[in-house]
Amino acid sequence: MRRLLAGVLVIGVLAGVQACNKERPNPVRVGTDRVTVINLTGTAWRDVDVWLNDHYRVQSRELAAGQRLEIPLGVFVAAFGQRFDPKKQIPSGIEVDAIAADGKPVKIVWGKGRRR
Repeated sequence: MRRLLAGVLVIGVLAGVQACNKERPNPVRVGTDRVTVINLTGTAWRDVDVWLNDHYRVQSRELAAGQRLEIPLGVFVAAFGQRFDPKKQIPSGIEVDAIAADGKPVKIVWGKGRRR
């Protein structure tokens, strides 16, 4: 009977540890052809700027709670109209800047982020 209780206890502890170890999804994912930004908060964001490698940018007016923004790498544009070329460049940093529904700033950095 003691062995059975000890076995049940071990299984219960292991299940509890496994449940606590679930990783929170990453809000920024960079693939070979796109950047994905996910609003993991419970509120909408407005005036969303997604910066790639310091000077390429994509803007979105709003990103609702739980919503995913998928951006092909070739869509990112620099100030003088140059497009990011994934055949010649590698994403090294992403910075997401936005304003939360309560007016507080949102900032998420992947990689080296943006120099200022």
